[in-house]
Amino acid sequence: MKIHQNYIVLAASLGYSLLVLLANIFLQAPDGVLRMGFAIPFFLISRDMLAGANIAKGPRRITNLGRWILAFYFALFFGTFMLLALWRGMSGLPGLLPPVTLGAALFGVLLAFMSDGKPHPYAHHFETGKPMLLGRFGLWLYYIAPPLKLVAIWYLVQNSPPTTAYFFFYLILIGFAFPRFRRKGNFLWENMPTLVGYGVLLALIWFN
Repeated sequence: MKIHQNYIVLAASLGYSLLVLLANIFLQAPDGVLRMGFAIPFFLISRDMLAGANIAKGPRRITNLGRWILAFYFALFFGTFMLLALWRGMSGLPGLLPPVTLGAALFGVLLAFMSDGKPHPYAHHFETGKPMLLGRFGLWLYYIAPPLKLVAIWYLVQNSPPTTAYFFFYLILIGFAFPRFRRKGNFLWENMPTLVGYGVLLALIWFN
């Protein structure tokens, strides 16, 4: 019996939560259970953004903006996961952020520019002929989004209660919003893992 991809994705999100648990066993960092919870929507929400950026990456050239967009989202994904795993509380963020940012940037650039130009294996699941939102304006928004997202995350975190929950809520919600392409087929079913991710994310901030 073939298991549908949606169920595999949901199971994979629990795997990310388990990785955070394993890191926390060794590090004994604060907010371990909360960070395990955030690992689930982190994976579920980020996957369409990463897939869309991968589909649109284009040829491997240093002047290709699509590759730099892909590098940004790879770096954001890696950096967010490292923060979830290595967290030391909001008070430890200034010391943790520089090495995580440097490592994430290196990871993102290397992965984006080392990958070949072959079509993404799941490109057929997406409507690749048009942007996700707002037509041509949505395409421009996709290209200028990375710096805007960083500014928005910084502003909202600075002006919200200084808690772990608010930090990861805004990082995940804004960082991986507005993927390049929408999925084909029935909206609710095809986007079920992403919708579950948003539901878990909202539940986590609601109860914290």
